[in-house]
Amino acid sequence: MRIAFISFEYPPDTAVGGIATYVNQVAKMMKSRGHDVEVFSASPTRAVSEEYEGLLVHRIHTNNTQAFPKLVLPVFEERHLKDKFDLIESPEYKGDGYEIKRRFSTLPMVVKLHTPTQFIHEINFTYNILLSGSQKLRYILGGLLRGEIRQPYWKQHIWKKDINDIDYQVTAIADQIHTPSISLGDHVSEKWGIPREKIFNVPYPFIPNEKFLEIPIAANPVTKKVTFIGRLEIRKGLVELTKAIPYVCEAVPDVTFTFVGKPIASIVPGMMMDEYIKKNLPGYESKLEFTQAIAPEIPKLLAQADVCVFPSIWENFPNVCLEAMSAGRAIVASKQGGMYDMLSSPEAGLLVDPMQPREIANAIIKLLKDPELRTSLGKAARHKVLQAYNQEKIGGVMEGYYNQLVLKTAR
Repeated sequence: MRIAFISFEYPPDTAVGGIATYVNQVAKMMKSRGHDVEVFSASPTRAVSEEYEGLLVHRIHTNNTQAFPKLVLPVFEERHLKDKFDLIESPEYKGDGYEIKRRFSTLPMVVKLHTPTQFIHEINFTYNILLSGSQKLRYILGGLLRGEIRQPYWKQHIWKKDINDIDYQVTAIADQIHTPSISLGDHVSEKWGIPREKIFNVPYPFIPNEKFLEIPIAANPVTKKVTFIGRLEIRKGLVELTKAIPYVCEAVPDVTFTFVGKPIASIVPGMMMDEYIKKNLPGYESKLEFTQAIAPEIPKLLAQADVCVFPSIWENFPNVCLEAMSAGRAIVASKQGGMYDMLSSPEAGLLVDPMQPREIANAIIKLLKDPELRTSLGKAARHKVLQAYNQEKIGGVMEGYYNQLVLKTAR
């Protein structure tokens, strides 16, 4: 098959997030399976077609995600008319392949879900949406007392179907839709009115760093280090984790918490998340460590961790959890989103309600007090990630769905 991946994000020029990592991995994976693969991406500095890591990559000179779908069309059209593609894949996020599909309506398009913009917005404003009835009433009445008719601002942040939303538009015209996590497929089906059977479950492939696999799994019965890795932001569940920390410290006095990642805004205007955590944990300063590590330092930080905690309010299919699994760590993770898929059936970690601090604390305490459980879950996690998400397995699944679509279109 001739396959084109259409993605604003692609390394090294626009390696800004998980989409870039995914497209880079699957493009190389599909080429290794004998397919002819090209990538169409963006660059803030140049317009070029070049060989990069064994693939032909066409870089469109733009740093504007909204402009990219139109700007990529003529470059793609020239290549397609010269040597026709059998199929294109686009993320739903920002609708990268939308204009190409509109121009070439019979060309099969797969849309890979990553997390729609409106869903990200809803998660980031969770604490506005969850205002109590009395808080909402006080806001409305306060406006009336001032002669104002205040709109319920919390409703602005709820994800709902919008036919003018480019994420929805590109998904609606897709010939096939793939979701990394079962949860994301369920949400998209419900919010956008797409039959769930039309959304296929296709996890991201994972290529583990050999340094992760070299980390011994056997738990250290002496140390008590809990590690969070990721951006320090609201949607990663750090507000509730902050509330959980005193319970853990009370039960395990020699525990320490290490936060690895760049601080982003907290729920308090003008306050970054690391400041928020410190401000809300007076007296626990000696238990907290903050660092911004670069990728080569992550294996060492995971090797030092006794428990990894990822209590995201909701997250699609976080790579950091897959890394912790490959490192054989004991993991406490949110049951909302893709980590449920990763750590259940069979059990490979402890899943918690991310909005329940005591539940988060109890799971951390359970693991800190039971080295044997940490070891057994670490073994299960490493086995699961190597068996379920390897390139051969995921590549076969993707190839099967691609073939199915191409054959269906050819009839």
